[in-house]
Amino acid sequence: MKLDEIARLAGVSRTTASYVINGKAKQYRVSDKTVEKVMAVVREHNYHPNAVAAGLRAGRTRSIGLVIPDLENTSYTRIANYLERQARQRGYQLLIACSEDQPDNEMRCIEHLLQRQVDAIIVSTSLPPEHPFYQRWANDPFPIVALDRALDREHFTSVVGADQDDAEMLAEELRKFPAETVLYLGALPELSVSFLREQGFRTAWKDDPREVNFLYANSYEREAAAQLFEKWLETHPMPQALFTTSFALLQGVMDVTLRRDGKLPSDLAIATFGDHELLDFLQCPVLAVAQRHS
Repeated sequence: MKLDEIARLAGVSRTTASYVINGKAKQYRVSDKTVEKVMAVVREHNYHPNAVAAGLRAGRTRSIGLVIPDLENTSYTRIANYLERQARQRGYQLLIACSEDQPDNEMRCIEHLLQRQVDAIIVSTSLPPEHPFYQRWANDPFPIVALDRALDREHFTSVVGADQDDAEMLAEELRKFPAETVLYLGALPELSVSFLREQGFRTAWKDDPREVNFLYANSYEREAAAQLFEKWLETHPMPQALFTTSFALLQGVMDVTLRRDGKLPSDLAIATFGDHELLDFLQCPVLAVAQRHS
């Protein structure tokens, strides 16, 4: 059923019917009697206005696109939950897409969201800073906001954490443990967030004579970390100190260790980004920092 039919059945003009249905009756001084006539027809025929079409006519759809790299990453799911609640309270719908930390997937997600005529996009990018994909919007009024992983700061707003400072603080605390073998497990070193966390770690560790093994997974996903760590263990002993740049990477390490040994070594000292309640149940010492954004 179309708006014209609603107006005809209610015996009012199309404009008046539109005012009533769109909640503007008081603004345009439509009488209560007329409002009831229109709403009676709406209820009788279970009429629902096409929000997308109305949004397109108004030049906006009241929808926001969010592209995150991993739906299993608790940090990102918490952020997505917060953003969805905030958007809903303001009359917006949040459309969530997952890139799986793959640049091609991310670019497709962005294109699909643009086809849906979203009003803005928030993205935690898997693209390196020098990648040209987002430059087409560098001087465009369409809002693209980088989350957790910065885009070109000259042209885009980036909401990122204190990655380098937090990594340095974590590493300083990890240094206090008498571990002889140390493993740093990160991912995607070409990303700004990865670079900053490594820099923070290296700054804290620069005067420490203990050798550190550096490993980099091809994504921040749990399974990628598990595969890499399992292969590394074929030629190395279990480390006594472990620094991971995300909770998902730590989960991958724990998966492999539990499958192999049934438990984590009690003398393993862990430092990780991404705090989680489950860490409280581990028998070994754990240092964790939750993601902070500003």
